[in-house]
Amino acid sequence: MQRLSMLTRILLQPPIIGMAVLSSGIKELDDLLGGLKTGELVVFHGSAACHSVTETLCVRSQLPREDGGLDSPVVFIDGGNVFDPYLISETACLSGLKPEEALNNIWISRAFTSYQMVALITEKLPMFLDSTPSKIVVVADIAALFCDSSIGTLEAIKIFNRVILSLWKLARKQDIVLVASSLWSSSERKKRLEQFLFGRADIVAGFEETDLDLKIDLEKHPSKIPASVKIHLRTPTVQSLL
Repeated sequence: MQRLSMLTRILLQPPIIGMAVLSSGIKELDDLLGGLKTGELVVFHGSAACHSVTETLCVRSQLPREDGGLDSPVVFIDGGNVFDPYLISETACLSGLKPEEALNNIWISRAFTSYQMVALITEKLPMFLDSTPSKIVVVADIAALFCDSSIGTLEAIKIFNRVILSLWKLARKQDIVLVASSLWSSSERKKRLEQFLFGRADIVAGFEETDLDLKIDLEKHPSKIPASVKIHLRTPTVQSLL
């Protein structure tokens, strides 16, 4: 939690102004990705910082477009029971929003089995988006439930691919930003599932943390070449804000 908190404080970087895309508010990350456009399936994977960034986007998306947001409520599908309301509240304060209002603008749905996740994404989510003016959907730790030993590997791959395809189509049909995270795991099945996820995604970025630095690797992008950026988590600027 300490690392996530420190990363949140870096979000005081100035937003990208005047763009009809979603800005993270982290200058180094926005320079690397160029902002997130609607119609894209974006995947962040690796250390816990990737989840911190996805929750940050849940807050940033509620800002006006001129401040780098989408002026939109959020749909958050939690596949790893990782949603952190305290991180949302802290980021809201740093972004000039009231924490309670920011939380009320996030529609949360949790899945506890892989089949619940399939039903949520392929059946309920499309219907919900037809009636709700949300421009962003976040799916947290998307592959976790498909690694359960109660489901065979081939079946897991089959239904996971169905989920990914549905998300890819939704991003385009609904013209939304669709962000999926996948937290690091030693599970070979999860690593295999991630390869299918990366193959379908428009943007893929990997996150790797040390005690002092966060390294972000841009692995896939429709218009940018692979590149890396390193964010120092303990700088004088950050320390002054603690």
